Amino acid sequence: MAPADLIVISDLHLGLGKNPATGRFRRLEAFFYDADLLTFCRWLCDTARADGDRAVRLIFNGDTFDFLRSEPERPTAGPGPFDRFFHDDDSPDQAVRTIERILAGHPRFCEAQATVLAAGHEIVMLPGNHDIELQYPGVQEVLRRHVGERLAAMPGVDASAAIERLCFKPWFHYEPGRVWIEHGCQYDPENAFRFPLRAGVVDRPDAIAELPRDMPLGNFFQRYLYNYFGSVTFIVPSTRANMRYMKFLLFNQPRVLTRVMFSHLPFVVKVLRRLAGGAVPYHNLADVHAKALAALATSSGLGERLLRIDALKDVRTDLTRAAQTLIRQTWKVAAAVLLFATGAVGIWLFGLVMLGQIGPELPIGTALLRTLALLTLTLLISGTTIGVVGWLLLRLINAPSAMPLGRAAQELANEVGVKVVSFGHTHDEVSYPLQLKGGRAWYHNTGTWIAVFTHDLLLPRERVQFTFLRVRGDDAELLWWSPSRRDALPVILIDEDVSALPY
Repeated sequence: MAPADLIVISDLHLGLGKNPATGRFRRLEAFFYDADLLTFCRWLCDTARADGDRAVRLIFNGDTFDFLRSEPERPTAGPGPFDRFFHDDDSPDQAVRTIERILAGHPRFCEAQATVLAAGHEIVMLPGNHDIELQYPGVQEVLRRHVGERLAAMPGVDASAAIERLCFKPWFHYEPGRVWIEHGCQYDPENAFRFPLRAGVVDRPDAIAELPRDMPLGNFFQRYLYNYFGSVTFIVPSTRANMRYMKFLLFNQPRVLTRVMFSHLPFVVKVLRRLAGGAVPYHNLADVHAKALAALATSSGLGERLLRIDALKDVRTDLTRAAQTLIRQTWKVAAAVLLFATGAVGIWLFGLVMLGQIGPELPIGTALLRTLALLTLTLLISGTTIGVVGWLLLRLINAPSAMPLGRAAQELANEVGVKVVSFGHTHDEVSYPLQLKGGRAWYHNTGTWIAVFTHDLLLPRERVQFTFLRVRGDDAELLWWSPSRRDALPVILIDEDVSALPY
């Protein structure tokens, strides 16, 4: 029997949807495409039926929901205006309340899932760094209940049997010799959890107390900085994305950039307050993760290989280390600026002294000559300063990005021997070959279903592009769903520099 076709999508980032009191979307919402998702799911079912009733397994590969970009139910009390907007509650109970509100704001999402399940297909839900809470049984039960209500309203559908085909996995979807699918945030140093397997914290209050400390830097920035900006275009919190975004604001919306700069002050206060709380040991959270990892290693058949894969995660950039790095970088920048400024002022003063040597014995026009010389010297030093600072800024912004996810995909392909490795997380569509022992594998990144920030990318793509990966047998193809054509088209990708590949 042929294996099921795999359809992989990621990074929908469903927030709280529409506010029933105003009829408008919530200020942090990023997903406005519920109707498109519903027609996509109907198209999947129609296509599978037309192809001889092919089995389909639809995989939501992380960040389907956005627990970070969700305003609290009511303003929380805090010492400053910044604290009134966003809560610090990372408990499973809070996650249950949040998913209830998200699904209430996106009823068509549940209808889309019910459409796939009612047609006899399967759905697999994987967690990402914005919805790590999908591991909690309470959150899973809420989604099952909402989708089950949609199934029950469909005539001729066995709702109880259909809902059993909605599956939740704590980390990855693995089919031996075929595919490895996970969100990929664990290989991003700015978005990796130290202890990502956390379903067991539900019965461990001591572990729940440790959850806020195991928050990746990207998550911290999203909750306490980017959320504060409100409806400013959503981007993936990372150093490279931040710099590209600041560059765009600098040249196109300087007023917004000014507001962003002023909003950093309460964010810095938040960081300092977080650091002042002291180090909290991870003993309980580490115990929960270790037990879940051992159980998953057994149930998946991966054994020791899963422990080696878990060791691939990149947790260099936790909050404490990031703060230390930021302080070091700040001192380096300050020292460089001070050194450059001292040199510039020294040259300027030297020029003034030399100009003072022009005595009255020179022909008339000495005052004009001095003025012109002083103006020339000032403009020269100012232009040099602006040029050096601009060159450093552009060099930092346009620096080639590392490919940690690509390198991880290469190691995973060799570790588990699969033909396809698929991640999400970065919001960039990627497809390139990997060197597999005894053959070749492929790495695919499914991008996102929300608007992407591509002002500086000269690629022929839509601003919103509903990308997905289709795996049929061992062959995988990166496609995008076109609602206007009611069809899927190949994603347009351009050859990259071979030296950028991770092998």
